[in-house]
Amino acid sequence: MKRLLLSVFVFSILSLIACNSCEAKGVKSKRKLAKRVKVDRTKGETVVNDSVMVVADDNITPKDIPHEGFVYVKDYIPDIIEDLRYNTTNNFMGERADGYEANRAILTVEAAKALKGAAEELRRKGYVIKIYDAYRPQQAVNHFVRWSQSSDERMKAEYYPTLTKKSLFGGYIARKSGHSRGSTIDMTICHLATGQEVDMGGHFDFFGTASHPSFVGNYPLGTVTAENKKMRLMLQHVMRKHGFNSIKNEWWHFTLRNEPYPRKFFNFPVK
Repeated sequence: MKRLLLSVFVFSILSLIACNSCEAKGVKSKRKLAKRVKVDRTKGETVVNDSVMVVADDNITPKDIPHEGFVYVKDYIPDIIEDLRYNTTNNFMGERADGYEANRAILTVEAAKALKGAAEELRRKGYVIKIYDAYRPQQAVNHFVRWSQSSDERMKAEYYPTLTKKSLFGGYIARKSGHSRGSTIDMTICHLATGQEVDMGGHFDFFGTASHPSFVGNYPLGTVTAENKKMRLMLQHVMRKHGFNSIKNEWWHFTLRNEPYPRKFFNFPVK
């Protein structure tokens, strides 16, 4: 009887040791896994083996990634209209800018998420976003600078009729652009039902006071009416509400207030 009780006692001790060992291994494995894969819900990022994989949204899986930290805007807002003017000759230079190889709007993840919110509000009002420019490679900005120093004025009548080309540098054209940081967008809105642009009283990239959001009056290419001003200010209001800042001299220009790369300029091509 004593031998039987001793055997039972020894078996119990061995079983307890084995269970504790398994549990410890399980905890250790979980710790290793937790160290290897870490999810930050507040930032929408997953860290895998110390590298960051961008998670666009719970319900969005980007088809491809143009650059780490950037996305194609159409992956977030499928109904946007893309009309990247620097990918065409329909711009103030009259030629395609260096670094533009496709009509695809690119933004930082953070800017795309904020723009998605603005797009949803505008859609409820009956409008859809049209993008003229978003991320802009530094090589395109360098192209602008070279152009500003040339004698080419073929687009003067349409884009800067009251200004000298020399005066554009500094006031409108600089060696660095917020667009190259990836969180600035040039845009307008179109009627959701027809796809026609809303009349803002003046076109994108017109250099002059007629492009100021609050301008009303005549200018060399026409007239900006009170209704045009109303639509410009409505767009300003929606964009500011969703985290963007506007500027005083271009009604189409918006920059994410808390941009992720405030001092970094990128140069990868738009393609």
